[in-house]
Amino acid sequence: MQKLHELLRMGDLAAFVGIIDDGGFAESARRRGVSASTLSRSLTRLEEQLKVTLLRRTTRSIEITPEGAAVLAEAREILDRSEALQEIATSGQAPAGPLRVNAPVPYVLHVLAPRLAEFHAQYPDIQLSIDMTDTLVDLIGSHADVAIRLGKLPDSDMLHRPLGRTDWKLVAAPEYLDRNGWPERPADLARLEQVRFSMPEHINTLRFTNLPSPVRVPASLTAGNGEAVRQLVLNGLGIARFSDFMIAEDIRAGRLVELFPDQLDAEPLDITALYLTRVSGLRRLGVFLDWLGDISGG
Repeated sequence: MQKLHELLRMGDLAAFVGIIDDGGFAESARRRGVSASTLSRSLTRLEEQLKVTLLRRTTRSIEITPEGAAVLAEAREILDRSEALQEIATSGQAPAGPLRVNAPVPYVLHVLAPRLAEFHAQYPDIQLSIDMTDTLVDLIGSHADVAIRLGKLPDSDMLHRPLGRTDWKLVAAPEYLDRNGWPERPADLARLEQVRFSMPEHINTLRFTNLPSPVRVPASLTAGNGEAVRQLVLNGLGIARFSDFMIAEDIRAGRLVELFPDQLDAEPLDITALYLTRVSGLRRLGVFLDWLGDISGG
């Protein structure tokens, strides 16, 4: 097989990678602002140069061939190196270009969004796009350069950077407690109601350092999104536990009160940034990760 670095058209390599990452010609063409026929010509040209079939195409789907999978891995490396060379050539200039971020909804709303104006002021030529997902995502499939995740990560060779940890806090609206009674000890929580997360279920378990078993609190409502649970608690529908960053401002403003500080038995959540491209080869990613570490305490 002819070596990829001998190809003259880097655009054809980028088109091939884009077709795979975007799941097909139509979506990739839409994202890149070109026609599907343009991408098809790029792919055909690449296949002719390499003298292999990279994709099997039907009217409804595409399937990468074994040869295509081998080419894809090398193509990604070449494109990364090309971008790294461009970064070096412009090292005297400010970091610039698109950066795609994927993060949980609460982290975006309570950590990123309040501070993004500062990042934009410092790096106006970096074009951030932010997608919000509460589940672990495939960076390639989600088109993300960096994903921020909470909790213990599965074993992986993926590049990552710790950003800090966040504690859990059990809270309620003071008006709710005025109506239903302020608990004097953790066991008293059983007389209240809990707004529950539909998943993960373990968030609803309330363990305390001085009790041998969890306190079981009747459910008032269940919601599938952390921000929805927060709004329900703010509106006096029960108690719930949250990551500190989600409700720190609510506690400072008196909208919520913390119940039994330092008695909740719950392991703090790790905050981690996952990424595919080495920071040394992409300056805009490097400065963004440094900024994330600053605002997250990592």
